[in-house]
Amino acid sequence: MAEFYTNLPPKDKDDLDKTIEKLTTSNYETEYQFNVGEYDSTIAFFVKRGFSRTAAESTAYAILSQAKIDNIKPQQILDQLTYATPALLSELITIILNANRYKSSRLGVRKTLTTKETVSRNIIDNSPVTLADDGSTILP
Repeated sequence: MAEFYTNLPPKDKDDLDKTIEKLTTSNYETEYQFNVGEYDSTIAFFVKRGFSRTAAESTAYAILSQAKIDNIKPQQILDQLTYATPALLSELITIILNANRYKSSRLGVRKTLTTKETVSRNIIDNSPVTLADDGSTILP
């Protein structure tokens, strides 16, 4: 919708404008105010663990907003994540980010399949087996 600039007072929104505004804004656009120290320390936590600055900011916002909703201190969450291995941290962050995304898209984790260095198999030979008197096998 085009924006018009005028000196006239703003007109009241009709039902169509209200509907458009409701559809273009969502539940995910709630603005929160965070303590600067908590915000910076949360970003630093993820940057220290190899996240890019942008990813660290997005993750920090998700964690801080959820902590505010649940009425807990964000440091409690970071304390739990401190001892996580990089693989577990990645999985936990994926779960946290999926909880804060639109339901039409999801993040996933790729599991790399490992192969054994040696191959285990049974070889069946159709040749007749001869048993000796002592119970041992005699190969042909």
